[in-house]
Amino acid sequence: MLKLRMIIRIFFTLVINLFLVSCSKEDQLSEKDLWHSLNIDNYEMTQQISCFCYPYEFVLPKSIKVENDKIVSIDGKDPMKTVGYESFYSINSLFNFIESKLNENPEFYEINYNKEYGYPESIYFDMSKRIADEEIGYYISDFKILNND
Repeated sequence: MLKLRMIIRIFFTLVINLFLVSCSKEDQLSEKDLWHSLNIDNYEMTQQISCFCYPYEFVLPKSIKVENDKIVSIDGKDPMKTVGYESFYSINSLFNFIESKLNENPEFYEINYNKEYGYPESIYFDMSKRIADEEIGYYISDFKILNND
């Protein structure tokens, strides 16, 4: 009887998770369309990477400034002087990252978008439940549009 309860509990947990992550690629792309329709090329944001990465400095929140869709500074410095700079993305590059990961058929993913502008506020991918420490997440906060001067 205990074994049956455990199986039922696992089954319902899996079903609930499937409903929570049932967004299709088309749903994801509609947010991208909103973002592109607004033609926002200059902005600031805080971006944080969540991973099992070293050094610790790599996963700390970073203030990122983007001009003409290119990262021009990370924490007020030249991006090339930031540890792991190639892992930080503009919003358009984050959309490309999302599409790339979705094409790899992750076992689990969760993406939340900003309702007003359409950019991804949080991204999480677990490509394989059987592999430890390959999960990756991105979190965007403090988004601010800059003048297009």
